[in-house]
Amino acid sequence: MITLYKNGNVHTMEDVNSTAEAFVVDGNKFVYVGNENGAREYLRTDNLSFTEVDLGGRLVLPGFNDSHIHFVHYAKSMRCVNLVGTKSLGEIRERLKARLQERDVSDESWLEGEGWNHDYFNDEKRFPNKFDLDEITGDVPTIIMRACFHIGVLNSAAMKIVNLTKETAPQYGNLVEILPDGEPNGVIKENLLEIVKSNISTLNLDILKNIVYDAQEGAFAQGLTSVQSDDIGYMPDNDYNMLFKSFRELDEEGKLNIRIGEQCLIQKVPEIQKFFDNGYKFGYGNEKYRVNCIKLLCDGSLGARTAALRNPYSDDSSTDGIVLFTQDELNEIVLLSNKNNIPVAIHGIGDRAIEMALDAIEYAVEKDPGHHPRHGIVHCQITDENLLNRFKKLNVLALVQPIFIDYDMNIVRNRVGDELAETSYAWQTMLNKGIHVSFGTDCPVESLDTMPNIYTAVTRKNINGNEKKTYLENEKMSMYDALRAYTLEGAYASGEEKIKGTIAKGKLADFILLDKDLFNLKNDEEILSTRVVETYVDGKKVYEA
Repeated sequence: MITLYKNGNVHTMEDVNSTAEAFVVDGNKFVYVGNENGAREYLRTDNLSFTEVDLGGRLVLPGFNDSHIHFVHYAKSMRCVNLVGTKSLGEIRERLKARLQERDVSDESWLEGEGWNHDYFNDEKRFPNKFDLDEITGDVPTIIMRACFHIGVLNSAAMKIVNLTKETAPQYGNLVEILPDGEPNGVIKENLLEIVKSNISTLNLDILKNIVYDAQEGAFAQGLTSVQSDDIGYMPDNDYNMLFKSFRELDEEGKLNIRIGEQCLIQKVPEIQKFFDNGYKFGYGNEKYRVNCIKLLCDGSLGARTAALRNPYSDDSSTDGIVLFTQDELNEIVLLSNKNNIPVAIHGIGDRAIEMALDAIEYAVEKDPGHHPRHGIVHCQITDENLLNRFKKLNVLALVQPIFIDYDMNIVRNRVGDELAETSYAWQTMLNKGIHVSFGTDCPVESLDTMPNIYTAVTRKNINGNEKKTYLENEKMSMYDALRAYTLEGAYASGEEKIKGTIAKGKLADFILLDKDLFNLKNDEEILSTRVVETYVDGKKVYEA
């Protein structure tokens, strides 16, 4: 099927001034991009039959590409107790109680809640603990996760199932909080939380396919046609075979419309080697689902004070965060991945974690100079000039989430001090240095919504809160650069910039229509009210508002 799309305000994102008014889609690719007369001449030359669609003068962009998300978790979270926006420990208990009252008495699954942030509590600004949960949940195993998903809280019933006791807690070190008598209080962190999440997963193939299929609609409503997703940790026993089987079957059934690039969270050398031996290499899959990289978690989050800093936290000198690898361990994993020509994407928030990630990448490049995978660091929050220069020198990608400053601008100076706060979340400085910067939301850590991400990038202002603040105004990005980070740079981050990311001849026909012209707004606040009108993947309309 051939379609002429005309009367559009098309920004191809090929370069800053690249615009068009019409394009032709043949099958699933753009075959002509330019003006309407040129499009008709193209069609007339080969006497092609075609249909026409009037774009109504709307802004047309390539489909958005979220460079770091947890798509299965997002899909699964629709079934969890929503704790986003809770203002107290009491409100958490109320929401859990309400869900339990709706729950079938025969239901033996875990009760899961997520999204709380103790910094917003107006009763006690602390993590919940098992005592807070036990009085509501009784013998129903329960886990509630902080908004950053680096902290979880178990009730006593859950602790019994996972065998977290006074005797077993010491083996987990600082991943478990304990009471003065040595008893764990239910708070678990980082790798231990990942283990528990995997072990309690109730997903099977049919459920997985259903929730992924349903979750696509939410992505399309935000203009997302591609996502780069960290999902293996949400599989029962980290079963990546089931994950890729679900994608393959959905694709074969014609139900997988979104493009999913897997950031494969595997943290140990033998398991990574087994993954490679089983045939999962860079690009495994097809244009709808594929292996993008090996994902590694190097530290935690700034809000939970588990992000790894080179110096103690300014507001808590007893800790400098948590590192989840030794340097030698990280070096070994990155080198193994490099030798197999598959990138790593390393979660690094604190400056110590980012430095460790850069050291490991530099080590791999020196030991194995024959391969050149596009290694990246996810989040890249607490940085200084030297770290940013090393990004450029080593050609390391920055997979960032501008929306993070909405909350973090309120805590960053307290956490790391003024000097580091002045050189952190430095997206525009990265661009000035020639670093490849792509945008994501880390959903469901943050909302899947794309416009708040763009807004914070181009304004450096908060969205939530009683007063507008601006964090590092010199780091504002232009609208073009922000949209490029959400389109072409997203494709570059997954190694697919030759087939998607811009509206250009020969590329996949993934595009979106918006109800406002982001390049011609009355004021920046209009960004937040901009909506996606239509979303197309492979030239097919998959969403209409």
